[in-house]
Amino acid sequence: MALAEVTNLHKTFGNNVVLDGIDLQIDQGEIVVILGPSGSGKSTLLRCLNYLETPEQGTVTIAGHSVDARAANKKNIIALRRQTSFVFQNYALFKNKSALGNITEALTTVKGLPATQAEAIAMDILKSVGLEDRRDAWPSELSGGQQQRIGIGRAMALDAELMLFDEPTSALDPEKVHEVLDLMKQLALQKRTMIVVTHEIPFAREVADRIIFMDGGKIIEQGTPTQLLDNPQDERTQAFLRQVL
Repeated sequence: MALAEVTNLHKTFGNNVVLDGIDLQIDQGEIVVILGPSGSGKSTLLRCLNYLETPEQGTVTIAGHSVDARAANKKNIIALRRQTSFVFQNYALFKNKSALGNITEALTTVKGLPATQAEAIAMDILKSVGLEDRRDAWPSELSGGQQQRIGIGRAMALDAELMLFDEPTSALDPEKVHEVLDLMKQLALQKRTMIVVTHEIPFAREVADRIIFMDGGKIIEQGTPTQLLDNPQDERTQAFLRQVL
């Protein structure tokens, strides 16, 4: 059953066409990995799904909440955004809040929970991301891998229908990447609906239900990991995989 649907999505920056008529459907519980060269529109697509970027044209529907770009209003955008949680490439933690505070903030401001309840939930999440002993640490005192695990914990706290990951390991030192990928694998086992923009091919092969290859603002090809990684049909996909593999 479709949880999210994107129809004819267009986005430009100046004269640069970044998304060129994207159509996409995501099923409940599906894990979709998006691959593609730099500048192919992957991150912009993710940011248009929850209106961190505003598309010029097209419709986004998530969990029954729709926004048509040509008639978008604040109320509809907020309703759509509440169906998603976002994990950023650069962690995007509040620098003036502790590890615990970064997670409770999402629960008190977005979900309106009282502080004591928010803190209890946040402590459970810190435990599940393996950082309960760092509850009082500031982001500056945490490694990149720890910061990103807090970022994922914050996204988990929102318990949104659709989790969006924008290159969550690209800013990490190589030895920290596995910390974040292991946590994402745990989320995958919970059958959370996830869209992940990444260059981590082994992760995509192991975890994805479907892999999408984008280039030039279009979806070029998609299929199961075996179909797309082992037997790509389009020349652009083949060329990209030769480079990254």
